[in-house]
Amino acid sequence: MRIALISPYSRGPQRGNITTVDRISRFLAQRGIELLVLPADTLSLEEMELQLVSFAPQLIHGFHARFCGGLAQHLAAKKNLPFVITITGSDLHEAQLRTHSVTVRAIGEARAVVCFDDCEAAELTRYFPQSADRVVVISQGAELLPVSAAGSMGLAEDDFVLLLPAALRAVKRIEFPLQALAPLVDRIPALRLVIAGGIIDQDYAATIRSMLCNAPHAMWLGEVPQERMGALYARADVVLNCSRFESMPNTLLEAMALGRPVLAANIPGNRSLIHHGDTGLLYRDSDSFSRNVIRLAEDAELRTFLGCRAEEFIRSSFSPEKEAAKYIRLYQSLIV
Repeated sequence: MRIALISPYSRGPQRGNITTVDRISRFLAQRGIELLVLPADTLSLEEMELQLVSFAPQLIHGFHARFCGGLAQHLAAKKNLPFVITITGSDLHEAQLRTHSVTVRAIGEARAVVCFDDCEAAELTRYFPQSADRVVVISQGAELLPVSAAGSMGLAEDDFVLLLPAALRAVKRIEFPLQALAPLVDRIPALRLVIAGGIIDQDYAATIRSMLCNAPHAMWLGEVPQERMGALYARADVVLNCSRFESMPNTLLEAMALGRPVLAANIPGNRSLIHHGDTGLLYRDSDSFSRNVIRLAEDAELRTFLGCRAEEFIRSSFSPEKEAAKYIRLYQSLIV
C-alpha cells in the first residue's frame, strides 16, 4: 500500500501537527506501508505533483482541512484517487478557517474525514451535516518519551513546578497562568511556572516576554527539542494546558503517559483525555484554576494518584500501534 501524506508544517517551532504526522508516518511504516510525506511549508504544488509521479500513491491523506485539504483534493483529482482529511484543531475551532471555501470544499469532497474523538466528530457534523456518513473517529496515539538526565534549568530541587508546554501563540493563553499564579506565590513560595515552546506569533511573544519581566515566579525556556521533553515532563510536579481550544493535545498525551498529573482548561479536546478527579483535573475559570493549583501543591498523594491513573488510562487506550492499524483499515476500505 502506498500512501501520500500532506503535512501542514515540517519545520519551525514544534506544533501538534508536526508531532502527529511524524508519529503516524513512523508507525505506518513499521506496518509495511510505503509512505511519501509532502510538507506544505517547503514544497510547492508543482513539486508535490512531480514527487507523486514516481511514487504513484493509492490514496492521499491531508492533515488540516484548511492548510492541506485543497492540496489533497487537487492532487487526488489529478490522479483520480481517493483522499482523506484529518481534522487537527484550528480547521474546526477557528471560524475563519472553518468557513473558508477551501475547508468547505475539502470536507465536502473527501472520502473520509477523521476526528480524534466523538465530541469533535459531533461538532464537525453540526457544521458540516453532509459529512456525517463519512466521519471516522481515530484517537491519537501516545508515545512514551525518553527521560534522560537534564540540567537544573534554573530550578531548585524543592521548587513546585507547573509546566506549560506550548508554543507562543494566542490560542495557548499563556497570559492566563502568568496572571492567575501571581497571587498564589505568597501562599506557595516554591511555586514556579515553566513555559516551554517556540515562537509562532511574534506580536504575542512580545506581549508574553513583557509580562515575564514582572513575573519572577515564571520562566520561558524557548523551544525545547522533543528528545529533551521527557526529562522536562518528569521534572514537573503538574503539567498545564490553558488553551482556548484543543483537539486532543499531544502535550497532555505525552505528560500523562509519563505519569504526570495534569490541570487543564475545561474544553472539549481536553475532556477527551481528562476525567476530572480521576485522570487529571479540569478548571473553568481563574478561581477554580487557583483552587486546583493550591490543592495540588498541598496534596502530594493526590498528585501521585492522578499521575498513576493518567498513565494507566493513556497506555491502555491511546496506543500508536492501534492508531496506525485503524488508519490502515480506513485506507483499505477506500482503495479500489
